[in-house]
Amino acid sequence: MADPALAALWRMETSLLETAASVGLEGERISTQGMVLRLTSGTAMDEDSRAAKMALKVLTVIRRPGDPFGAPVAALRRIEAAATPIGQTRDESDRLEDAELLLVVEAGRAWSHVPILAGWRAATSYAFRSRRSSPVAERLVFMAVEGAARHLQGLSPDKRTGRDELDERAGGLLMPVVAGWIVPPSVSLTRTGFRVWSPMTGLATFLEAATRGLSHDLGHLGTLRHELARLSAMASSAHGRSRLVDLITYLRAQPVNSSAMVMDHLGVTRRTALTLIGELVDAGCLSNLTARSTSRFGNNKTGAFSGTHTAKGGSSLHQKRGMAA
Repeated sequence: MADPALAALWRMETSLLETAASVGLEGERISTQGMVLRLTSGTAMDEDSRAAKMALKVLTVIRRPGDPFGAPVAALRRIEAAATPIGQTRDESDRLEDAELLLVVEAGRAWSHVPILAGWRAATSYAFRSRRSSPVAERLVFMAVEGAARHLQGLSPDKRTGRDELDERAGGLLMPVVAGWIVPPSVSLTRTGFRVWSPMTGLATFLEAATRGLSHDLGHLGTLRHELARLSAMASSAHGRSRLVDLITYLRAQPVNSSAMVMDHLGVTRRTALTLIGELVDAGCLSNLTARSTSRFGNNKTGAFSGTHTAKGGSSLHQKRGMAA
């Protein structure tokens, strides 16, 4: 709440890490880099297309969890749809009744004064009622309810919005984050080893993992803040009417983008877009994800993500044919 730009950047990159980790926990191996390249350009990075498609569905819900307290059935049905494995049809006769979904959300609402436990109780209720049929859905329920509970307690700004057609066309990867969660469950459980996701029996293990994860992220916020400051310094030193300032402003709001998006947003030619992108790459503010030698997500100097370019404090994608900035 104190620094919206910092929060948006952290949640943007964390949502990618959580998606890859959640899909990985289901045996669908995919890296963040491979996921990004496939979702933005169709480029195969030795990744399974089914895993990439599943990742896109999960990522969309992580970034737009819906309103589980205000519209519980709609929010949980959307979660269930996203968690359905690619190529499988959900058995409608086996799905939970609307009344059961309401009970799932109410189990979380009763603990809304402790958001992390609110998410855990909702996930536990869903796991019990669904007979553990979808761990992915359980984790998404956790994130949605934890974020909603934080909002009820005044711990996050109200960024809930209706669906925007442009955002929908952009897809999960380019969709702005509209969420209030702070605990990515899959990342927490796999960051320093492997712990089993078990909402009905593993609370102590999960809280320990979440504590370690939050400590790591608190330290990482300092790095991200430093990189955002570097972008601000670049903007301050830009000459006259340079469009570099406009690009930096855009990157703060949309860290993942393509050169085509830069062209459209700034109203510049492709050559100008690539020149502006090049300035930030040369200054060390963006990293190229397209070239294998430079693409790195999560383990680069800042950990910040950038499309075909990885932004250090922002993100950009640079791809040969439309260059992802």
